[in-house]
Amino acid sequence: MNFYDPIGFFYTCYKEHRAVEYSIKRLRRVYPDAPIYLVSEGADFSYLEEDYDEISTHLEEDTMSPTFHITGDYWQGNFRERNNQEAIHKCAWATLTRLEKAIDYCKTEYMVMCDPDVLVRGKLTIPEGAKLLGTRLNQLPPEFKGLQKVLTDHGGIPIDCWGAQPCVFHTETFLKALSVLKSDRTILDKLSMEYYALHAHDLLLPLMFALVGEEETFNPDIIECERDGAWQSKPNPLVHQFRVYYE
Repeated sequence: MNFYDPIGFFYTCYKEHRAVEYSIKRLRRVYPDAPIYLVSEGADFSYLEEDYDEISTHLEEDTMSPTFHITGDYWQGNFRERNNQEAIHKCAWATLTRLEKAIDYCKTEYMVMCDPDVLVRGKLTIPEGAKLLGTRLNQLPPEFKGLQKVLTDHGGIPIDCWGAQPCVFHTETFLKALSVLKSDRTILDKLSMEYYALHAHDLLLPLMFALVGEEETFNPDIIECERDGAWQSKPNPLVHQFRVYYE
């Protein structure tokens, strides 16, 4: 695959029309020509294609809702039950397939994975050689250390923390990791038996990149509204948890 532009954007959403519209409006002020690939699991956003160039929208099956009742306590959680494992796998593979299609559409060296509560209000800085950027805010509880063993058993590196949301990732490395998962689909099965939130992309992407020896790097571009009350006066260009327009 030939990569033409430095950065593209992938949106995953449900029915958050006003939030998505505002997020893309702000994005276009900074990146007027960057390609955008949007997938919704609940509403038709195709009207955005009339308002903007370089955007492709898709309405697809809701794979996230069936995971909402899944509980993740190591001893008493229901995440290992067969029907819940099936829901986790379906959701995870849907995300990976959609990202693969987004990469093919955008043809960019890097992708930014956005939820409707993400604002891009300035140019992003991607350190040279970085493969995956995130917050690294989540810590792996000791009882879930089996997750690390699955990674190392399959030639990867262990991870203790993650937080790839908003996620900035190197597309060629993603495709390399995806080929590993496709070549042995039992890897995802094993990982999902060791930790309940495999389908959440803030963990799914770090796990993928760990399989090919790449650790998530802290991204100083990110600021979160709920963790920093002064976020509006700070210069961070990548804002998370902006939910003013959620309905």
